[in-house]
Amino acid sequence: MKKSMLVLILLGLMPVLGAGAYEYRKESSQYTTTRSSDGYKKSRTVRKTGSYHNTINNNFYYAQPSQPSNRSQMYRDYDSEYVSRETIVEKDDSVLQIRPERSSQERKYFLAHPFFQPLQSRFGSVTDVSYANGNMDFSLLDGTFYDLDKPVPAGYNDAVYADINLKGESSVKQFLVKEDFSLGLSDTLALILMAQYDSTKVKFDNWSSGEKGSSSSNSGVNVFGIGLQNRFIDNGEWIAMFSGFFQHQKDTANSFIFDIKGGYKIDRTTVYGLARLGYSNLTDGDVYGVKVDEDTGDYMVLTYKTDVKDIVNVEVGGGVFSVLDKTIYLGGEMLYGHYDWHNQLNIKGTIGFQPRESFALSLYASTSLYDSAKGKINQFINYDVDPAPVVDPETENVLTNPDSRLGYTVGNYEVNKYNEWKIGVQLIAYF
Repeated sequence: MKKSMLVLILLGLMPVLGAGAYEYRKESSQYTTTRSSDGYKKSRTVRKTGSYHNTINNNFYYAQPSQPSNRSQMYRDYDSEYVSRETIVEKDDSVLQIRPERSSQERKYFLAHPFFQPLQSRFGSVTDVSYANGNMDFSLLDGTFYDLDKPVPAGYNDAVYADINLKGESSVKQFLVKEDFSLGLSDTLALILMAQYDSTKVKFDNWSSGEKGSSSSNSGVNVFGIGLQNRFIDNGEWIAMFSGFFQHQKDTANSFIFDIKGGYKIDRTTVYGLARLGYSNLTDGDVYGVKVDEDTGDYMVLTYKTDVKDIVNVEVGGGVFSVLDKTIYLGGEMLYGHYDWHNQLNIKGTIGFQPRESFALSLYASTSLYDSAKGKINQFINYDVDPAPVVDPETENVLTNPDSRLGYTVGNYEVNKYNEWKIGVQLIAYF
């Protein structure tokens, strides 16, 4: 008898800090004095009041410090900039003189930007609190019942095949708290540590036979990870990043995740594409899927695959991150993924608020738009303590031992509908 488990492989577990550079400038007062050349001094002063406008200087987008020793100046240099220039223009025997002009800039890094990472010796933290839900409507098609309570009395069969034609619904509901902590090893390389707490409830319900539903729950800090992130391109127009992570899911799998993404900067917006590869090795058993394990000793598994030790997932897609004003930003992402046994198109939207350089708050939601799971036929496993006897529906004859204490059924089920969605909030800090 194969072992079974619930595998919740989480791709992209390391959504690390992001940042953009948005420059908010106020032009200061400018004084103009006019003098005639005839010796009679006429003087007048015109004051131009300050006006606010929004600009992006791509040359300063993720600009590197000119000297490593001045790394901390990367923020302070743009807080207050003094521009000293004096221009003299001769026209109609007059001299127009512009005195030194003072301008100020407020430079801001948006922490939710998908390409941000902390500078050397600085730290970042992303605390992600979310609720996720996955639903699947299915039909049990057929199955073979094995009587495990040997010996089988005469007149009864050891293995009985039967059509089932029973519909039901499975749901996986999760409350997740994930922490990503990053340390800048250099200005372009960062170390990422992560841990995740999850509270998961799996339920089989809404049986067409009217049978009562069953469920099981578990919770704990079940996922740990470590990785490196390298922003290897960053200039006035282009930016690119490569990441690699190791992730351990308790009693389930060890995973290696690699992703690469590149973006193009347009004013306050970064448009980017990405590709991600995930490889997981199952650490316990050779079956994975959705499992309900009851206190009675009964369990049922809707398997995704059997006789498997390795799982490969691939994602490709693109996204956009845009700054609306000094504190508000928007993001969107669409991914098409091959998740070992099915393919899915997923969309995600984010809106966020960053009142200061060191803190940001993001709200996000994602959902699947398309899933190839519909119509797939996979295997189910059902283990019964004190099983109900198998009855021939035509003759109503009992085909199995009614006194059996252990039963094991293996059969086929069809996916009628599959959907996933998730909502969450991210608290991002940089210090």
